[in-house]
Amino acid sequence: MLISKKRRFKDYQSGNKVSLVKSGEEYFKALLDLIDGAKESIHLQTYILSDDNTGRSVAGALKKAARRNVAAYVVLDLFGSFALPFSFVEDLRQGGVQLRFFSPFLTQEGIHLGRRLHRKVLVADGKKALISGINITDRYRGSKDALPWLDFGVLVEGEICSEIFASCEAIWGRKFRRKKKVKAKKIFSLADGPLVRVRQNDWMRRKLEISKSYKDIFRNAEKYITIVGAYFLPGRKLKKLIKAASGRGVKIRLILSKNSDEKMFKMAALYLYEWLFRHGVEIYEYQPVVVHGKAAVADDIWTTIGSHDLNFLSTYGMVEMNLDIWGKDFAESFNKYLNKIIKEDCVRIAPEEYGRKKKLWNRIIDWWSYYAMRISLWLLVLLTNKRQEGE
Repeated sequence: MLISKKRRFKDYQSGNKVSLVKSGEEYFKALLDLIDGAKESIHLQTYILSDDNTGRSVAGALKKAARRNVAAYVVLDLFGSFALPFSFVEDLRQGGVQLRFFSPFLTQEGIHLGRRLHRKVLVADGKKALISGINITDRYRGSKDALPWLDFGVLVEGEICSEIFASCEAIWGRKFRRKKKVKAKKIFSLADGPLVRVRQNDWMRRKLEISKSYKDIFRNAEKYITIVGAYFLPGRKLKKLIKAASGRGVKIRLILSKNSDEKMFKMAALYLYEWLFRHGVEIYEYQPVVVHGKAAVADDIWTTIGSHDLNFLSTYGMVEMNLDIWGKDFAESFNKYLNKIIKEDCVRIAPEEYGRKKKLWNRIIDWWSYYAMRISLWLLVLLTNKRQEGE
């Protein structure tokens, strides 16, 4: 990496233990273990909480924690969790869980179009935390008959968790004006390990840290960048960085979904395939299920995992959280895992065949989807931010 030493380690902390957590039973076991092991406080903030087997198991663990006199705070995005029944919410509240919705549509001032809480984070006692792109619903857990959607999280233990705790308190306090704010606990580092830092995107609060991390990596990577992109739709600036990185010999690989839950996003991404091929980017489509992961690894040294998608809406219209990890062992292990996914579960899209097989009508649909999606995202962010300028 060609980043100067001063900038390279800016905001990183040492002495934290980190481990990769994969979607499925592995992730939800880690989540429930954190809730069950909490002694003082739990902060859970997520985009989607569903009234299904997975959602009910998490709700049950939260109520059990509240009965142990653990302060349990839950913030859900109102749009993402709009389908959650009133009875489910009231049951949590009656069980001692403090639950609120982020950015409600109806306020005393009228209809409110606000940015969305898209991050997925749980922090227990200010000492252990789980950051991911994984919502609390069955499709991320899987079952006997269905594989979980492909996604990732990071379980972290150490001093950095006090910063995550403070961030969760800020969301709770800022949006809902709690009178008394719990101070973030300072704890001792547990052990030497990789360097880590919390990165947040919240454009309304002048934070674009995740976007800056990606820009720095594209500018400074020397060997390779591998990206898992759930809703990959880069704008002009990121496309310029992709082109420049590829031009200086950096191998860029994208793991995208063959079948997306957002069909228009998929068609818009297809429009970019030929541009990506022209600039040497390798595209691998994951076959088994939907890709929902948001992660990247570069040069066997740097990794980022969290909730941020590489598109305009995620950058400017959502509240996101990633964890950056600077460490050889973690990056090599994660890259090895992605290589396994590419080899066993992906099909590489051949540039020479893609353009030849693409019918004119499909090209027109992809072109229309791309520009319709770009304009729609721009308008949505514009309306959101105009509405919130006076906050």
